[in-house]
Amino acid sequence: MLRVVFVAVPPVQIIDLTSPFEVFARCGGYQVELVTTAPEGFVTSSSGLTICHASAYNDLRGPVDTLIVPGGDGAEELLCDAEFLAWLHKMSTQVRRIGSVCTGAFLLGAAGILKNRHAATHWRYCDRLERGNPDTRVERDPIFVKDGHVYTSAGVTAGIDLALALVEEDHGPRRALEIARDLVMFLRRPGGQAQFSSLLAAQASSRRPIEDLQAWVLGHLNEDLSVDVLASRCGMSPRQFARVFAAEKGVTPARFVEQTRVHAARVILEETTNGVKEVALQTGFGSADSMRRSFVRILGVSPGEYAERFRRLKEGRGQTTAPAPQTYRSTTASREPRRPRNRHSARGK
Repeated sequence: MLRVVFVAVPPVQIIDLTSPFEVFARCGGYQVELVTTAPEGFVTSSSGLTICHASAYNDLRGPVDTLIVPGGDGAEELLCDAEFLAWLHKMSTQVRRIGSVCTGAFLLGAAGILKNRHAATHWRYCDRLERGNPDTRVERDPIFVKDGHVYTSAGVTAGIDLALALVEEDHGPRRALEIARDLVMFLRRPGGQAQFSSLLAAQASSRRPIEDLQAWVLGHLNEDLSVDVLASRCGMSPRQFARVFAAEKGVTPARFVEQTRVHAARVILEETTNGVKEVALQTGFGSADSMRRSFVRILGVSPGEYAERFRRLKEGRGQTTAPAPQTYRSTTASREPRRPRNRHSARGK
């Protein structure tokens, strides 16, 4: 049984802690524990809820497989002492993997764990994390980043995505998918952080017809999704529909359909052994060439290259090291120049 320990510096953001905790507890095969820096074991949260009877972090004994640090005000403001940060750094050298949820990355950074690594955090805090950790490459788009044995996730609910990915590493995609379905969520959500994801952004629609339409599109990807068809379903003229959709979503209807088809094709390529031509037909591209052009335009790689990379990634899961950081997103990678890295750093060894 793998031992997973969450270490909380209160006040925590309660979802950062309880959501990934629930994933591991629901899976089985894990011994899940909570330790804290708080005296008397009272883990307060920003929402007002308090978790009682948590163990003291420095009373932790025995081997730990996975250590996870949730975010919150305590992590953001580093409401801990140097003794805890030294303990956290030491633990990072002893566990098989260590991770953070949301702004828990600030604690990993303060403990020196993110030096010369790639990392993710909540989109609002990316600049701040980078300023405080100039030797860390902060990724702004991914749901989570794996760099060697260090995992960092984006904001709040991204902790669930990270936990599901860790379960998949340990128990395979079938078990992770079962848990995701039980929790009524994606195994791998089709997008980057919410502000970059066409599908997640779609859920914020202020007009019910547009919102309903986007849900309908997901179930009819292999049908005619022209502007005329979509406008008719919303009871609008094509011109009015195109204007309203672009104003609310920030993309044209055609671009949204293309993005949605690419995201759906990604999931099929990840979850099945279906060929590119078959996937293209399933998702409404019509031809492999059409799908290839959309993949290159949106993801920067062809469907074949994407499937091969994902296959190699799956084959390499379960290892405690990685030759390069892995980021989990669906939008095109950031094109800003990367800072020079220390070729002799210990990252990924």
